[in-house]
Amino acid sequence: MHKRAFLEGFLTASAVAFGGQYMWRRINRAPLALAPIINPNPSMASSTPLARADAVADPAQPTPPRAETGFEFAPIEVEKTIPQQGIPKPAPSADIKHGFNITGLNDTEVASYLRKIRNFDAIFASDIYLDRSYESLLLQTTQHLTRVEAYMGHGNFNLMSFDEMLQAGRNFPAIGRFTPEELNFLEEVFFANPHRYGFFGEKISADITDRIPRKDVAKIPRSGHFLLRGESLNLYNQIRKDVGDEVILTSGVRSNVKQMHLFLAKTIEAKGNLSRASRSLAPPGHSYHGIGDFDIGKVGFGERNFTVDFSTTSEYRKIAGLGYVDIRYPTDNLFGVRFEPWHIKLG
Repeated sequence: MHKRAFLEGFLTASAVAFGGQYMWRRINRAPLALAPIINPNPSMASSTPLARADAVADPAQPTPPRAETGFEFAPIEVEKTIPQQGIPKPAPSADIKHGFNITGLNDTEVASYLRKIRNFDAIFASDIYLDRSYESLLLQTTQHLTRVEAYMGHGNFNLMSFDEMLQAGRNFPAIGRFTPEELNFLEEVFFANPHRYGFFGEKISADITDRIPRKDVAKIPRSGHFLLRGESLNLYNQIRKDVGDEVILTSGVRSNVKQMHLFLAKTIEAKGNLSRASRSLAPPGHSYHGIGDFDIGKVGFGERNFTVDFSTTSEYRKIAGLGYVDIRYPTDNLFGVRFEPWHIKLG
């Protein structure tokens, strides 16, 4: 797709106003250490370990081969790809992300951007990784959050605030207290700027301790999920009324703790590749699930509800034809995120 065609598709889109009163902003924080791949030839995979973000590579000194355990940092630049065909375009248009200056990109940069979100699970030579020094802490902290969810219950975990997580760790030996190292890591991940590794969405929750009041949510029967009362709940009920009972809620309100757990688990799945993880999942503090967005699916469709396969269902086609429904991440959107036909947008 040429730059002109790409721009024409988005410069006619409606802008979104982002608001909210935030408690406070942290300043002068040390940034989360990232480890960019140093590889002058993106067509060749590298088996050498990544340098620290502040290190300088010495080409005269060969790097010993990496052990077969832990993260794998082999870059694979996707030069030639065939975009998936037959995906029905959602009726609504994409949002303009003002912080992402698409007009300043040249044709090559636009093509590179589109390759990444169309091939979101591929590995690119320009992807940014979590520094390897965080590897054991990432695994340890994610396992700790998994214990919290297992002990407190999936539904409760969806709404759990950071302070409630700390209290649960103190009160229940099966969970255990969070260590200072784990807490520092969680804060670094939360306050890091994800624009550095390719996610261009707005910061929705400014503080890690922001909470979702229980009185503001409604439990959706037989789902284990909650929706914000008012616009979010009303929209879900209206969709089910107009499309049918085959539509189900697959994910509703998510707290910062829940989104953190999902993002860290995705980072492990992506073997430390933060860019690849953020193409499929908003980093904590950036998820619109915290302010009303929700995911829907088809009864009996299972994990395929979170793939482009959902866009081939009759339920999705009916939803795309409803004049009052929009999706947050359409095809070729400006957030740096894959196409998500299941993610319903509020507002």
